[in-house]
Amino acid sequence: MKTKWAKPAKLSALLKKHHPSTEKDAPAEETASEDPIMVLIHAWLLWEASSEQAETAMGRLMESRVDINEIRVSLPHELAPAIGKRYPRLEERLTGIKKSLHSIYLRRHEISLNYVREKGKRDAKAEIESLDGINPFVSARVLRLSFDVHAMPADEQLSLLLHELGVIAEPVEHEVLASWLASEVKAGDAHRAIASLQSAVDAAWADGTMTKLARKRRPAKPPKPVVVPETTEEEAPPAPVDSGKKTVAKPAAKKAVTKKPVTKPAAKKAVTKNPVTKPAAKKAASKKAATKKPASKKAATKKPANKKAPAKKVVKKTTKRKTSRPAPAARKRVG
Repeated sequence: MKTKWAKPAKLSALLKKHHPSTEKDAPAEETASEDPIMVLIHAWLLWEASSEQAETAMGRLMESRVDINEIRVSLPHELAPAIGKRYPRLEERLTGIKKSLHSIYLRRHEISLNYVREKGKRDAKAEIESLDGINPFVSARVLRLSFDVHAMPADEQLSLLLHELGVIAEPVEHEVLASWLASEVKAGDAHRAIASLQSAVDAAWADGTMTKLARKRRPAKPPKPVVVPETTEEEAPPAPVDSGKKTVAKPAAKKAVTKKPVTKPAAKKAVTKNPVTKPAAKKAASKKAATKKPASKKAATKKPANKKAPAKKVVKKTTKRKTSRPAPAARKRVG
């Protein structure tokens, strides 16, 4: 597989440099036919860690429990003290161990993978990769070391280390890296290549290179200013006590603004009451005017004594308004 970001020549040089010279340097699974379950647990502990850390954690874990079935039924927080709380990615790996073992138990009602050896390589690969909670690094290591299926395990720390050493131009996903390593390494040399890559990782842990790379890949802490607005909104009342005069004046101004719209409708009501009183005054004025007008008309009618036509009109008007006065008016005109 030809890729722009990979350099096969540097990979072969790295494998030769860390090539195991003795049987002690070779992986334990190669020198003895171990139980695939033990390989699986060891692979989980070796993921994103060094060989020394994995071997120490493996011994403590087996000593703390009677058998593997007890490890399966134990919760992650119950297994954590045996391994150590400072172990990298402790919760993830303990959860993965529990899920993988429980998935194996549900298939055969026993914790064993010996039945996979009777299957072909494709079926064995499908069987291991379909386990609940399995990790690509763990499945590739179990397939290569226990069932002779060609696969190369790779995790994030290996990708960062190969980028640091110049084997790859940039860090890539561990699935992509594992596929490229499987294409570059022959099936007969896979065991030695796995041991060489793990030896390079252990050397990086020993000289402090891996710790520096691990710090770079840590997620950034959330910014603190994000928490400040939440606390100021929730704790609005005690804010004036803790802060200066400026913060005290602001809430007071807000309260005054909210009270003003309440007083305005009261003023509007007073305005509406005034027009009610004004029409009453107008009515009184109109009544007075109405009473005074007929008096002026009577005065106008007294001057023309000989003309009877206008007098009749005045009588009609006065009779409509006041019925008791027309009689004396008629008497005067007759005399």
